[in-house]
Amino acid sequence: MASRPLIAILAGVALLAAAPALAGGKKEGAGESGGGAIAPIASDTAGPREVFVPSEQASPSLGDVLVTATMMAGAGAGKCRMNFIITNQSTTPVTMGAVATAINAKGEVTDNWAISVGLLAPNGQTARLFSCGLGATKLILTPLSEFSWPPVKCAKPDREAEACSLGMRVKSTLALGEKGDIKQTPSEPAKKH
Repeated sequence: MASRPLIAILAGVALLAAAPALAGGKKEGAGESGGGAIAPIASDTAGPREVFVPSEQASPSLGDVLVTATMMAGAGAGKCRMNFIITNQSTTPVTMGAVATAINAKGEVTDNWAISVGLLAPNGQTARLFSCGLGATKLILTPLSEFSWPPVKCAKPDREAEACSLGMRVKSTLALGEKGDIKQTPSEPAKKH
């Protein structure tokens, strides 16, 4: 009967080892958030957090497209997430195409993301979630090649999207910058073989 105390001791040790998992502690593979709640990151860099880009069209406005950009990370995280929510506040279906660039305080690019929305109905909303590196202080939006500024177009069924009288509002937890804020890095010379 000497084995019963040994079994009881082993069971106790197993319970002690499992206690953090049973208590809801961080488990291996639980993600990169550091186990804490995810919260928005706001940079302390000076600059606007909200801008309005009016339509380049002279016709009456059809409304606006709202882009809300939020950088988020958990306590102690080594990486972050960038969430773009696109809301069509116009009276027409829209399409959108832009590149979002995050830069650090030195003007160096930390991340680039292509934001492409094929068709978004009036009052519709969609989101794009991307991974990002920490350290960004500004966010810059530039249109994809087939778009002008603002990078939104009216979407017509069975026809190619076309420029129309749409404005765009951008809200961000990072300061909003311009393409000129990006520090140009000299290209490396071609390697000789």
